[in-house]
Amino acid sequence: MKEYLLRMSKWCFVFAAFAGVVACSDDDAEVNTDLYSGTDITSYASITANKETKKARVEILKDGTWKLYGGESSSSIVFDEPLLQGSTKGMTELGTSKFQLYCLEWSDGARAALGIRRLPLVGQSNFRDLGGYKTKDGRRVKWGLVFRSGKCNSLTDEDLAYLASIPLKTVVDFRSNEERDAEPDKVPTTTINRINFPIAPGNLSSTDIGEVIRRGDVAAAKQYLVDGNREFVTDFQAEYKSYFETLMQTDKTPLMFHCTAGKDRAGLAAALFLAALGVDRETIVEDYMLTNELTGVTLEGMKALYGDNNMAVCMYYIGSVQKEYIEMALTTIDNNYGGMEKFLTQQLGVDLDKIRKLYLY
Repeated sequence: MKEYLLRMSKWCFVFAAFAGVVACSDDDAEVNTDLYSGTDITSYASITANKETKKARVEILKDGTWKLYGGESSSSIVFDEPLLQGSTKGMTELGTSKFQLYCLEWSDGARAALGIRRLPLVGQSNFRDLGGYKTKDGRRVKWGLVFRSGKCNSLTDEDLAYLASIPLKTVVDFRSNEERDAEPDKVPTTTINRINFPIAPGNLSSTDIGEVIRRGDVAAAKQYLVDGNREFVTDFQAEYKSYFETLMQTDKTPLMFHCTAGKDRAGLAAALFLAALGVDRETIVEDYMLTNELTGVTLEGMKALYGDNNMAVCMYYIGSVQKEYIEMALTTIDNNYGGMEKFLTQQLGVDLDKIRKLYLY
């Protein structure tokens, strides 16, 4: 296999390790700085990163002539010379261990912005970028501005350094005071704002979920989170309104919001954010369900821990996300408030024009 050493850009060394990738020259200067244009090529490549080394890698999924550009943010991607270029499928490691964003350009001039969906963190597997999703009118959510996560008490020094390279400025925490005190967040040195909007559903806390699990009441375990999602919508509008007020302040991003598992309170926060930007319901539910893949919570795993019994099934439904959970929240919004747009604008005070200008390409 041929090894090609590519030029060092202003911000990183990049090494190519598959046939068909060649060094870039000054003859390839590009003046068009649009991140999306032409044919939709978002499925032609993906960017992932190793949680231990933090190094990103690009996988080209379609044969064709391409170029890859990069930068520290969407507004600073360098187009005067690509990081990589080639004409074959394959995977290449990018030499930087810092957060970066990318733009893929195809031979016909089509472009697409690329980012890393799941950030490479040892201490939190469900920390992810909400960028890249397509809206109903064909626009895309900006990468690198809004992130969702679970609790951040186990982040390593290397994790924190990576988050500082974003640089993460604001952390919004939906956990109760008791949860925060028991497992305080670790945050990067770049964090300026630590904002708490505690959501502690009273109806849920009155349910003895431990007893539900002990007696193996599967239906009650599922109903616990169905009811919780209804209550998030009806009883915690003030907290979600404050969350949106923070999102609409231009000095608060890059911003991350989280709860404990990053799936219920944060799951609804992500759904509302994407809905405000015009992302369709199917995509919103897909993002919600991605938690199961990223956290690795499975029924088989619970049975391995607790035995092949109803207690294990209960633990699975409590520890995972299910479509009926988020669907209860969305249906409550539709039935009680006249639909998502009215709920966002009338109940939560969201300025849809403003938020879309801030977070859409």
